[in-house]
Amino acid sequence: MSRRVFILGSTGSIGCSTVEVIEHLRSIDGDGSWPVVGISAGSNCELLLQQATRLDVEAIAITNKAALEFKNIFSNSEELLKAHAKPGDIVVAAIVGFAGVAPVLTAVKCGCDIALANKETLVAAGEIIMKAVQKAGVRLLPVDSEHSAIYQALSEHPNAEIAKITLTASGGSLRNIKTEDLSNATVEQVLNHPTWSMGAKVTVDSASLMNKALELIEACWLFDVKDDRLEAVIHPQSIVHGMVQFVDGSVIAQMSPPDMKLPIQFALTYPKRVDGCSPKIDWANHSTLQFEAIDKIRHPAIQLAYDVIRLGGTAGAVFNAANEEVVESFLEHSLPFGAMVPIVAEVLGTITHSENVTLESVVAKDTEARELTRKIISSQKVNS
Repeated sequence: MSRRVFILGSTGSIGCSTVEVIEHLRSIDGDGSWPVVGISAGSNCELLLQQATRLDVEAIAITNKAALEFKNIFSNSEELLKAHAKPGDIVVAAIVGFAGVAPVLTAVKCGCDIALANKETLVAAGEIIMKAVQKAGVRLLPVDSEHSAIYQALSEHPNAEIAKITLTASGGSLRNIKTEDLSNATVEQVLNHPTWSMGAKVTVDSASLMNKALELIEACWLFDVKDDRLEAVIHPQSIVHGMVQFVDGSVIAQMSPPDMKLPIQFALTYPKRVDGCSPKIDWANHSTLQFEAIDKIRHPAIQLAYDVIRLGGTAGAVFNAANEEVVESFLEHSLPFGAMVPIVAEVLGTITHSENVTLESVVAKDTEARELTRKIISSQKVNS
């Protein structure tokens, strides 16, 4: 099998893993298979050009297109898709943050299936995205390891048979640090994740468990369940990525070593499974799998996720925007680790949420939330 592919955010960790998966699939299906029509990046010109040559890409997009020479070059992913995407193509959406919303909507309107690796898109604009997917009749396949696990475990089971969806969390880079020491964790400590190799933003979110909060909200949209059927647990080994408990009491889990190439390949080749390029489980090295409840006092982001689900409307856009701003400030060494989630909570509780969810209202709330978050951050900066 083979499909035309676009990789948005190709120079990030998911994008680079997707490139490896494409090359693996080509080794199975032969030369000329799995054509990568277009790739996009934010600013990494050198790697983008290397990937374009490596994959024999037809078109690229990058913010500063004047800095590059290429046969077909665009300044953003939307322009790239409008010019080259066709119904039936698959778009790997790996752009980080709210910036991924517009390209995903464009891809859907072009009739493309979406391999979604951008959780913020559904957190901020889930109602809009899911309605657009349904209207266009395209398929949205989750690439996050946890949501891919749930998608695989659910198979064709109807929603009414779902009793509980459980997402697992590694616990992040700070899982063994005492609660009283969390607030003063350094950037260097936070970015040293023991299990996964991810981008800086996702790694910070993992340490605060904000990543799991975002994933709970994303699961709400992907699987049409509310907070009473969603939970997350700590699982340090990152072997079990997600579990579904059905109404009869049965639990089906998806397990694999922590490697993003597996969910990426699953999305690209769905509904078929082919030989994978990810490592396989060696059970001799995994005689024990640990699970523990999440301490919501230590990790208040989890409760905020349930609040956002219950609030609905534009609450997700506010929540996501505030988090993106505090993470950026933390990475700039200008905000303490322990200040991030409280600021997000303050912004979420201050801004009035609208039940009228349109792209315009989501963008407006995103802007409003960012402005308020920056104002709060400016009063707390450690390096003014």
